[in-house]
Amino acid sequence: MSTFGSFTTVRLGIYSAQKGLDVTGNNITNINTNGYTRQRLNQVSLIPSVTDRYASSYNTRIGQGAVIAGVTQLRDPGLDISYRKAQSDVGAANTKLEGLNDLASILDEVGKGSLEQDDGVILSQLNDLRDLISQAITNGVGTYDSLIRTSASALATYFNSYADALSGKMEDYTQELDQQVTQVNDILTQIRDLNESIRNADLRGDPGLELRDNRNLLLDELSGYMKIDVKYSMEDVGAGTMVEKLTITLANDPPHNHTLVDGTYAAQFSITQVPQPNPNFDPTKPPNGVDNFQYLKPDGSGTNNANLAQLIDSPNFDLTVSELRDINGRIQYTMEKGPLETITKAEYDVTGGKATSVTDPDTNITTITVFTKSGNQYYKQVYTKTPSEAVALDDNDLYGALQSERELLTEAGEYSTADTIAKTDENAAGKRGIPYYQKALDSLAVQLASAFNAANQGFMRNEKGEYIDEDGNPLVLDGTTLTTDIKLTDKQLEFLEANGDKVGFNMFSVRGDTDDAEGITASNISVSATWASGEQIISSFVRPSNQDVATTDSANILHMVALFTTKMDYLPSAVEPDSSDIPLFNGTFGEMWDNIGSVLGHDMKGTSTLLDNYYAASVTLDTSRDSVSGVDLNDEAMNLMQYSKSYNAACRLMTTLDSVLDKLINGTGITT
Repeated sequence: MSTFGSFTTVRLGIYSAQKGLDVTGNNITNINTNGYTRQRLNQVSLIPSVTDRYASSYNTRIGQGAVIAGVTQLRDPGLDISYRKAQSDVGAANTKLEGLNDLASILDEVGKGSLEQDDGVILSQLNDLRDLISQAITNGVGTYDSLIRTSASALATYFNSYADALSGKMEDYTQELDQQVTQVNDILTQIRDLNESIRNADLRGDPGLELRDNRNLLLDELSGYMKIDVKYSMEDVGAGTMVEKLTITLANDPPHNHTLVDGTYAAQFSITQVPQPNPNFDPTKPPNGVDNFQYLKPDGSGTNNANLAQLIDSPNFDLTVSELRDINGRIQYTMEKGPLETITKAEYDVTGGKATSVTDPDTNITTITVFTKSGNQYYKQVYTKTPSEAVALDDNDLYGALQSERELLTEAGEYSTADTIAKTDENAAGKRGIPYYQKALDSLAVQLASAFNAANQGFMRNEKGEYIDEDGNPLVLDGTTLTTDIKLTDKQLEFLEANGDKVGFNMFSVRGDTDDAEGITASNISVSATWASGEQIISSFVRPSNQDVATTDSANILHMVALFTTKMDYLPSAVEPDSSDIPLFNGTFGEMWDNIGSVLGHDMKGTSTLLDNYYAASVTLDTSRDSVSGVDLNDEAMNLMQYSKSYNAACRLMTTLDSVLDKLINGTGITT
């Protein structure tokens, strides 16, 4: 190496040390920057590519200094993948637990009862109603009827308030789901835009490390909403220039691994919309009548055309992923090239050599046919241009906060219909969201209303204890007079039901001025109009039965008291048609209420345990990531010392070379 070549070597050394100090300084100043990835200077030795023409076989060749190959980030892709999968677990469990905690704030009865009997308001009110009915046995129904009615009305009001509170949570979480969809869409859009910026940086030769840091933060955030797969590849943009391309898909097996981001294209999530149904539509009549429209338009008028109807969010909160679009709104297309086919001159002449393009209106797939000739040979080649399209997600395509939010709004657990289990989610019966607790509360309300309404209805009898018809005549079947002192057969009981003079009324009905008990739920249960007005009081009579028969006039009142300790089956099908006929629970009214709280507590405990485990795994993985990608002051201090010494040494070498050259130029040949 020449003396002047040594200057180049030293200059490169000074430059490398300076850049090393710059990178180290940047790492140190960003130690507290969220999402910052530690940077590293990539430095290689410069090796001469040719042999000096004056060199002999005895010369020893050396390098010509250090060259900076670039600045890169220290990241472990495997840890990123594991951490993001853990984040989706954390997001799913955390969202579910937050929802269950909100439900617990409504349904948790502890501390809501009286000071004397802290059973909670529902159980306390059930006990109050039981005590008043018991006192009516000895003190007379007429005396206690108003008190019983007031207590029953208070109980119904509690059911209404709990149901309204659950409905309010449904509205809250509907809005929250909308917000989450908006947030996810914003993240996808930002990632797409960053991909565009990183692509442009690659074209300029700029590593765009800070852009990549921002994108990694967004990928971490997105993984909390859903489980994703992230793939990096190189894309040829022409003239041999390669740029990085990032693709995000849902972490599912094909064909459910739907693409969310493809380089500079991104999809958007939306809640599936359906036509607004007409509440007055009669499905038993043709939907073409003047007053029998299936849907409602935005102006409130009727229509049978779904395309003209007002669109509303699907009651199932189904999600759709849109087609892929770039920053300018242009849809992404994939182009497939068909084989080169030989055609006749006549076929070529018909086209005039001009390409044709045909788009299928149903699929939006465009077929492009190109015609060419070479000498006396004629050819055609078909290209298929396929646009990306919207995809309706299946129930199990998502996993993470977004899906948990959706399940809080849709999952009915054991109240799931057979159709839901067969067509939507085979595991639906084991997933409980707000609808489950709404329907469980409905089950209790329906069972209570049905039991008391049945207890307060019976048949007139004469002084001999004989059941009579509306004309006062004793009822006789197969020569046997039906009386209160015998055990009725099923046949006799059916005869009595059809011919006896009925007394009594419904104690509970749907909310409003009615005695109708059809369609009772927790949200609409109330004391009946007849009872509320005082038009009638609780009846007192012997209830017919094919079981052992009581002999007092207040047998029905005794039966009402016994209802509080009677274990009953709570069937999901009683409140949700086409759901299971297997009893959800068997127990008293109070035990059923306790069971609702017990199920909620079990769900909370299980979800809390999962969250703790998921969070611990996430923290461990994040710590491992940080050990690779995070800035360590001790390491950077060592680098600072190393690059500083390297810089000083290179400068010292430059001084030495300067002295040598000075001697060579100015001191050679001079004598004193």
